[in-house]
Amino acid sequence: MNTKKQYRTAAAALAVLVLAALLLFAGGSWLEKRSRKPETRTELPQAEQETVELNGHTYKKRDGLTTILVMGVDHETQESYAYRQAGQADFLRLIVLDSNNKTVQQLQIDRDTITPVTVLGVMGDRYEPVEQQICVGYGFGDGRQTSCEVTVEAVENLLGGQTVDQYLSMGLDGISTLNDLAGGITVTLEDDFSAIDPAMTKGTTLTLHGDQAETFVRTRRSIGVGTNEARMARQEQYIQKLATQLDAEVKQNQNFVLTAYDAMEPYLYTNIPRGQLANEVWAAKDYERMDTIKPEGTHEIGADGFMEFYPDAASLQQAVLQLFYEQVE
Repeated sequence: MNTKKQYRTAAAALAVLVLAALLLFAGGSWLEKRSRKPETRTELPQAEQETVELNGHTYKKRDGLTTILVMGVDHETQESYAYRQAGQADFLRLIVLDSNNKTVQQLQIDRDTITPVTVLGVMGDRYEPVEQQICVGYGFGDGRQTSCEVTVEAVENLLGGQTVDQYLSMGLDGISTLNDLAGGITVTLEDDFSAIDPAMTKGTTLTLHGDQAETFVRTRRSIGVGTNEARMARQEQYIQKLATQLDAEVKQNQNFVLTAYDAMEPYLYTNIPRGQLANEVWAAKDYERMDTIKPEGTHEIGADGFMEFYPDAASLQQAVLQLFYEQVE
């Protein structure tokens, strides 16, 4: 990656730190799944297409984009992991920064999304991708580079080969640290968490501190309707408030990002160099945060009993156009 792009990428740092917090997680076994025949779906714009014709309109690939995949892993941070024991990427969000238009766009990716995922053997040897939940690819790897790379490839497959430049993953034990760096996040509980924490009863408004943040963003099966869809809605509520508070911290103190990065580093694995952060995040604070893109689709119970999410073809096509292209007259 050239120097110009590296510095442009660093403008993502604030968004990365905001989203890293959400490493939400729900347990659940993951196993190598049987191969499925991909569903027939609307043609997605492919990465090599500089222009796309659709419904009488022309779209061209946008310049000045940097893409970062943020992963939240349902596993506490360790020094090393055995292959196939690194946990699942239960939280996935793609951040797209546009240095020309000064915007940040985010794509929410359901952990249960069915897409081609590369399979790794117990020694890390690679096999052909098979259609399975996008979250399981992370667990095939080493909990470090290979896990991140397999997950990046799966997201690229989902989006028609669009390039993901950089990545950041965080273990679940980093949630409370980031939450507390932001001063705690105040929420009104729409579900009852009191079986986990007696202070977290339905209808209560409280500022989350410590383990309460992990409880709020991670817990799924025993809360409300128990679906990942409901949990993602709760996570989005948390993210918006976290982003606002972290933005305020950065605006008050240019060194806050490095302080936060140093505090979070034990829980992170990323290919984003620390040295990029200092000056670029200061510029990124003024980028416009666009509404999060949430593809529509259908949830089904698979033959193995696990939930599967099939994105609506037209909705996914529109997401790719919005993230990577712009309409021209």
